[in-house]
Amino acid sequence: MSPGHVFGALRTARRTLVLAVLAALALACAAVVAPGASAAASPAPLSTQAWHSDIAQTATPGKGCYTAAYPSLSWHSVTCATAPQLRFIPGAGVNAGASTTTKSTTAPTRETVGNGWDYSAAVSGVLNGATGSFPSVSGVTSETGGGVADSYSLQLNSAPFTTPVCTGHGTSCRGWEQFILSNPGATGAIFIQFWLLNYTGTCPAGWWSYAGDCYTNGSAVSTPDQPITNLANLTLSGNVTTTSDTTVLTTGTSSYSVATPDSTLDLSANWNTVEFMIGGDGGGSSANFNSGATIVVQTVTHDGTTNAPTCVFQGFTGETNNLNLVSTPAYPIGASPSIHSRQSNILTTAPSCATASGNGDTHLETFGGTYYDFQAEGTFTLAQNANMTVQNEQVSGAPSWPTAAVNAAIGTQMGSDQVALCDSGAVYVDNAQTSIASGSTVTLASGDTIARAGSVYTVTDPQGDSVTATLNGTYEDVSVGLGQYPETVRGLLANAPGTNNALATSSGAVLTTPVPLSTLYSVYGDSWRVAPTGSIVAVCNIPTTNVDPTTPLWADTLTAAQQAKGEAVCQQDGVTDKTLIEACTLDVAVLGAQEATAYEGEAAPVDVGFSEDTSGSGQSASPAAVAGGIRQ
Repeated sequence: MSPGHVFGALRTARRTLVLAVLAALALACAAVVAPGASAAASPAPLSTQAWHSDIAQTATPGKGCYTAAYPSLSWHSVTCATAPQLRFIPGAGVNAGASTTTKSTTAPTRETVGNGWDYSAAVSGVLNGATGSFPSVSGVTSETGGGVADSYSLQLNSAPFTTPVCTGHGTSCRGWEQFILSNPGATGAIFIQFWLLNYTGTCPAGWWSYAGDCYTNGSAVSTPDQPITNLANLTLSGNVTTTSDTTVLTTGTSSYSVATPDSTLDLSANWNTVEFMIGGDGGGSSANFNSGATIVVQTVTHDGTTNAPTCVFQGFTGETNNLNLVSTPAYPIGASPSIHSRQSNILTTAPSCATASGNGDTHLETFGGTYYDFQAEGTFTLAQNANMTVQNEQVSGAPSWPTAAVNAAIGTQMGSDQVALCDSGAVYVDNAQTSIASGSTVTLASGDTIARAGSVYTVTDPQGDSVTATLNGTYEDVSVGLGQYPETVRGLLANAPGTNNALATSSGAVLTTPVPLSTLYSVYGDSWRVAPTGSIVAVCNIPTTNVDPTTPLWADTLTAAQQAKGEAVCQQDGVTDKTLIEACTLDVAVLGAQEATAYEGEAAPVDVGFSEDTSGSGQSASPAAVAGGIRQ
């Protein structure tokens, strides 16, 4: 072949190769953009829940007013509005001049949300934001405020804090800041309301005066009316930086934002506690839900950590609703640490940041969830923190059950007050017998209260600590609530510090669970005995001796008939956890079928310290035989 033919062939081959490559690239590109091809699918849009979180944390282009629409994460500037001329007033005791507050004792009932009664979330450092929402809404069909349908407010409230604006205006002056949705049953608004509590002198220019305080509003963004049936889709956020404080409301597929200079009060340097609540639309008014309503309120804290916030049984706003705080909150941790609390007008479990109990004959559950049997006789310290001491007096169940022990008296000292509740029904306040009618509440000079509902007595201090004793005639059940948790607490109802699977003696010796019988009583229990001179319950004059059991009394020591009957009663009342079934079965046999109600709805223990479940841990000898209901 001539050189010309060779070069021609090479050119042809090269051209063919290039065309082939181009064709392949064209096919690849067509495949990428072909409709329906998996590689061509656009990224899935954020879920509305994820969008709520992301848009609330997306900074606006600057100060002012903005809106956004799902699924976009871009803010669009809108004209600001004037905030409504409403005062969202401080709750009872909030303007008392301290950085902490006391709760109202004049609310319709002690547990009704608002006017100082609420759960707040606190962090050890400084918050850069908080978000409130309602992850569960049940039975809510209507709400009225002042007779107007769908009239209410959502509020994220700080605790009172030190602000440079107070300089020279009294030592008790404090700042207080609220991120607010005002929904009057028509077009509403979001904005920030700023307060100077206990401000001495003339209020600053642009501030209004109210009851010795000063307040002003930032700019507002108008928001469409939000019917209460949309509550589950509402999220309110407050974000702070050294330059601006921002309120963000998301309503499902729309979001609204307004920013005000942080220098108004300098919250960014001082925000460590937040309350999220739904209440009336200003003026200390109430949001009134239909009967049968239950909501779960979530407060997420943003402080740069994954640590669970501290629960503070305390609120800050004067607005209220007609729901009761129920039971204890949950504390999820992780990227969005939070407090979840339940509010309801059909559920009635007493509220507290953490609860421990001593029921039946006698089964103790600590604040951290460790469950154990405790059958010693004598007077013991159940719980002790900086504000409160709780004692019980346990006596033998003789003659029928001589190795069982039950609570015969519960006593507490809160501040300067001592209250003793005796199984005879006698009540002593500071050693003087006192009569309290069922359905009434007595307020003591120190601010402590004693409320009675039939045979149930609840003693509460201004910090939210509480003791509830149910007098059953021949024995008592007790529940102890803490107004703040986690916190330092000692006694039979406390875990070793920083644990939920260990106990501690009064001298601080740590005992990992399960605990052997001899150690439980002769080491641990005896360390928490109270000398007669220090007894709060001695006034009940109940004969008792200091006795430690040598063998346990458990459900498997009952006769087959007793055990079967007890288990049937407990299962009928919905008790399913193995440890609780065993404890309930024993209580039914010793105390009667009514004791099973104490276990209704009780969560499974976090840890078991000493019970029939742990009998294989070398704790004790084989149970003694039981015949005819009397231990032989």
